[in-house]
Amino acid sequence: MVTNDGEAFVTGYQVVVGKIRGTSQAAGRVVEGLRGAGCPAAVPAGDLGMPGSRAALAMARVKHVLVSRQARFEARLDIHAGNMAKAADLYSAQDAAAAADITVPVPVPGPVKAG
Repeated sequence: MVTNDGEAFVTGYQVVVGKIRGTSQAAGRVVEGLRGAGCPAAVPAGDLGMPGSRAALAMARVKHVLVSRQARFEARLDIHAGNMAKAADLYSAQDAAAAADITVPVPVPGPVKAG
């Protein structure tokens, strides 16, 4: 059941659906920030003015590592954001179903008979 402050109580533990959705949105913002930062693009490419040097090869390796790590972070955060959004949707749906199950119709009184 969802309370007035957005908390849901499901099988004995407390779930705050709004905070779960907020976590999902925050993870999405972090991913967008990573994509926008372009860390690998900041690493210079090419021979660095020293063709054939070890420094140029090392910088190419650094760039490769940054590209692969950033892609993994983005993918993992995308998955986390999606999972949190799904969890919030599931909790909300279960709560709505539970509320419907426990709602007792209030009988409408009929006309009062004069006695």
